[in-house]
Amino acid sequence: MLIELDLTISQILEMYPETREVFITNGFPQFADKKIQRDLGTVLKLKTALKSKKLNADVFIKLLEEKIHEVRQYSKLSSSVVTNGKCLNLLALLPCPLKVPLQGELQLVLNHLQCEKGVDLHYNIDTSANKYIHYEEYIPYFEDSDEIPDIILTTGYEFLHDKFVERFVQTGIFLQATGQQVNPRFLSAQLLDPQCHFFVLAVNALVMVIEKKRLGSLPVPRTWGDLLNPVFENQVVMRGHGDTYCDALQLYYYKDYGNDGIKGLARAVRYGLHPSQMVKELSSSHNGLPPIYIMPRFFAETLNGRKDIEVIWPSDGAIVYPVSLLVKASKAVELKELVDYLTGPQAACIFDAAFFPSSHLQGGRSLPVNASFKWVGWDYIRSCGIERLQQELNDRFLDYM
Repeated sequence: MLIELDLTISQILEMYPETREVFITNGFPQFADKKIQRDLGTVLKLKTALKSKKLNADVFIKLLEEKIHEVRQYSKLSSSVVTNGKCLNLLALLPCPLKVPLQGELQLVLNHLQCEKGVDLHYNIDTSANKYIHYEEYIPYFEDSDEIPDIILTTGYEFLHDKFVERFVQTGIFLQATGQQVNPRFLSAQLLDPQCHFFVLAVNALVMVIEKKRLGSLPVPRTWGDLLNPVFENQVVMRGHGDTYCDALQLYYYKDYGNDGIKGLARAVRYGLHPSQMVKELSSSHNGLPPIYIMPRFFAETLNGRKDIEVIWPSDGAIVYPVSLLVKASKAVELKELVDYLTGPQAACIFDAAFFPSSHLQGGRSLPVNASFKWVGWDYIRSCGIERLQQELNDRFLDYM
């Protein structure tokens, strides 16, 4: 047999480039892009990819091997696979405003690890909104720890899904997240993982932005609960793309107000946009546009100083979700310098400069004086069946709009 299920997609395509056509025409069109092959394919095993698409492994392998035999004679797999015991993998799925500044600094650290320590780190630093690479689709199908990147940096809830937590987090695969010097605001908001599985490096904070002229005689909302007032019907824009809307907002309103919270939020929201589109719309003079926009603080800061704009940090706290870090315990020694960097004051400065308040003791200096955070909580995320609840709340939200 030429193809083994434990091979990664990249290994297969590098050894047998002629098989790319099989992947493209049988459920994996994203691998037409060599960058996606390099980024996603280096950590995604064939068996995981096939499970995610519910494809028969024997049939798919037969297609691959038939394609290989069309263009070359049989050759042993063992002669083609080259392994490197010091090769590590990093996956970073970050919002655009954080990806750009952090990527440049991380490159310096990674170059140091390679030059000084002889450690090659294969990495993918991408946006969490990449429409071509949906890494989260494969997470439920991971079965072996070697399928998982050695270090994961993310803002999503995907790595808190039940199957991943049961198979890998609760079994001690990852390093204990202890020893951080923490900003007191993070402690008061209970943002640190009480089970010490996830390092919390920073938060993405959602605020309200008001266009004063459009608001007219309507009251200025000062808390998240204010938006449930029927006077704000169709007056709000939130993050949304197609039929998918911001899960952090939906989770908060559901946790604090139950199903009435989802109904009220859906009543208030006229439509969804990417935050960059919100900024553009707030600069528009078109008539009939909504007056209230919910967006990450980074985008809100680009509007500061305009007389017609007011940025509201709600009195009950900005809704936040963590930028978190998972590190394999077995790689703790090789990755110590990288972990120290990401949890230290240098990375904290990058987070704060991008308006992602840092958890570090020296971080958070750009925050408003009385700013607080509103976080649904680790216990809630772990007990609510987050994967199911995210989909269920979004479906209800769409029904009520």
